[in-house]
Amino acid sequence: MKLNAEVDTATAARYRVKSYPTVLVLKPDGTEIERVVGYYRAPEFMALVEDYLAGRNTLGSMIAAESTLGQDPRFVARLADRFFEHGLYPEARSRYERMMPLDPENKTDLVDDALTSLARLSRKNKDYAGERKYAQTVLDRYPESDQAKTALLQVADSWKRQESWGRARDIYLDYAKKYPGDEDTPWAQEQADTLGARMAVQHNGQRRGA
Repeated sequence: MKLNAEVDTATAARYRVKSYPTVLVLKPDGTEIERVVGYYRAPEFMALVEDYLAGRNTLGSMIAAESTLGQDPRFVARLADRFFEHGLYPEARSRYERMMPLDPENKTDLVDDALTSLARLSRKNKDYAGERKYAQTVLDRYPESDQAKTALLQVADSWKRQESWGRARDIYLDYAKKYPGDEDTPWAQEQADTLGARMAVQHNGQRRGA
């Protein structure tokens, strides 16, 4: 069965569907076995579903293994991601936070990913200062990371949401300058232009009111 989670919001809320596409693997009574979040090629998708139907690599099986594998940063990162996919955000946050000290030198190359996810979780809670903190940590510690572009946009977006338009505009422009050929650069430039127009209107209004 296929449904539009933005229309059937009750079912989406029941299963904590937060990202699209999400494919739920269910028992006949509607109990969730596991879910597949995001796009996968057909062979990968089928392999995941077959694993889940066999009880392998499900969230439940990973929670059961946590007492044994809870000091393995790769395992903890995967568990955090799985909680995130299930919309269990406090559980995801606690695992991301626990994973990072387990890998202080980022040998797994997953600490920057964890920081980016923590920034997303902070934004969901409207904690924009927290979002900036985690995103800026990526930029400061891992400037060559594949998450650096995302982190820079997270910093800009957090300032925009707090209506600090000048700061946000400067960062969007910095992004466009640093990554002229990136697919997100036109969007960043558009954001900068929109904020610039807002600031001009605000400035002109203040001058007229003076």
